[in-house]
Amino acid sequence: MKKLIVLSILMFICSLSFADENMVKGNKQYTKGNFDKAIEYYLKAKDKKGADPLVNYNLANAYYNKGDFDNAMTAYDTALKNTEDINLKSVILYNMGNTAYRKQDTDLAMNYYKACLKLNPSDVQAKQNIEFLQQDNRQNQQNNKNKDKNKDKNKQDKNNKDNQDKQDQNKDKNDKKDNNEKDKNDKQDKDKNKDKDKDKDKDKNNDKQDKNDENKKDEQNSGQHLLDYFDKQDKQNNDKAKAADVKVKAKSGKIW
Repeated sequence: MKKLIVLSILMFICSLSFADENMVKGNKQYTKGNFDKAIEYYLKAKDKKGADPLVNYNLANAYYNKGDFDNAMTAYDTALKNTEDINLKSVILYNMGNTAYRKQDTDLAMNYYKACLKLNPSDVQAKQNIEFLQQDNRQNQQNNKNKDKNKDKNKQDKNNKDNQDKQDQNKDKNDKKDNNEKDKNDKQDKDKNKDKDKDKDKDKNNDKQDKNDENKKDEQNSGQHLLDYFDKQDKQNNDKAKAADVKVKAKSGKIW
């Protein structure tokens, strides 16, 4: 916290001026680092003195060191509105800048530091804090710029990935379609070959049947030829027998 020497003087003057027992006890607890106890005594002093700037300033410092920045800002504001002392106003504005920074409101902190510097142009710490915030802002802007750049790059990478995934999906779809078409063609070829083999077997069976019929016909013809041959032989033999018999009868002189 800035201006602890000034703060100590102010608390000391306050103690002498008002001889307030609670302020004295609060200051002792504050210097020991017992900020909760100091706040307790300062609030008792405030109940008696209300909007007194010194009481509220010391109370705000105790809240600040405790980490209660909302109550610290409220107490600082009360002290600022109730004092005409330029030095005290400068100190309050500086501490309000610190409080705003702790609340992560850098724009408000910058305004308080500038107001402090306006009242006290020789305040080196106020100047340093302003320079720090300006540098911090530039760094944040650069970080945001890099973040946006990375965001755009990530977006582009995502788009590229989506496009690649889409292409892969289309390729898979086309491959699947080609495979289905190939399977279909293979099936058709297989069916066609099957029909062709079936026709071939049918032709083969027909040829076999024709050959069997032809062989059967040949067998029949051959059998018929044999029958005709034997009939012819039998006829020739009978004719010979008859001729021989006639000769015998003629020789014997008998007429039959």
